[in-house]
Amino acid sequence: MAKIINIHTGDKTDRDDIPVFECSICNCKFSEGEGGLQHGAIGMIPVSFCPTCFSGIFDMVDYFKGSYGEEEEE
Repeated sequence: MAKIINIHTGDKTDRDDIPVFECSICNCKFSEGEGGLQHGAIGMIPVSFCPTCFSGIFDMVDYFKGSYGEEEEE
């Protein structure tokens, strides 16, 4: 649920139609506008990742690939 406040009038409106997802790692709630991975799958397991966990997964993959902290030479 999102609360929208009109800065000119001060009217408050609750919006239930904005989809909110729950992270599969840290269980925090996040919306599409925040980024992350809203719907995905690892094999047959459905997953969702918040922006922080999604970024951490990419960093972990880069580390295990061996390119962590290295620049590519041309």
